[in-house]
Amino acid sequence: MESISSEFQQRFSTFGPGSLIVLKTDINCPEKVAIGRNVLIQENSWFTVVHPGQGEPPAISIGDGCSCSRNLIITAANSVILEENVIVGPDVYIADTDHQYRQVGIPIRDQWITSSSQQVRIGAGSELGAHCVIVGNVTIGRGCRVTPNSVITRDLPDFCIAAGNPARVVDAYDPEAGIWKLPEEGRR
Repeated sequence: MESISSEFQQRFSTFGPGSLIVLKTDINCPEKVAIGRNVLIQENSWFTVVHPGQGEPPAISIGDGCSCSRNLIITAANSVILEENVIVGPDVYIADTDHQYRQVGIPIRDQWITSSSQQVRIGAGSELGAHCVIVGNVTIGRGCRVTPNSVITRDLPDFCIAAGNPARVVDAYDPEAGIWKLPEEGRR
């Protein structure tokens, strides 16, 4: 696999040893992107920082040991963080903001974004299945599994499985009992 050049790697906020970003990946404002150690980012991924002049770097942070499949899109107006050892399936979209749309008669692209102060955080050891969408001010806990085609618009607790559009918790680990069990709201 051909990867980005060492010259381009030096433009990142940090670029950890053993990391590989496959060619045909578009990363705008690499100085606002931090890549941990032993990270893999497959081809045709796109990382963009909406407000490159705002805040302290990095706006996008990919933790040690993350593995990101092809066609990952990350858009950060403020902060998108993947903690260590997150697995990202193909065709996943992650954004900490969205477009305004309420001004009828003005094209949505001209209405700018909803917020530049939100954050997406994906907890350590989690997995995002293929075609997932994570949008807004969202925290996904540690050790979570988001099933393919799910849309996450609200926080998920540690050690749960979420599915659907909008996603809901369909299974969760009870640390007191030491077992996985369906949460009360899922029993309806």
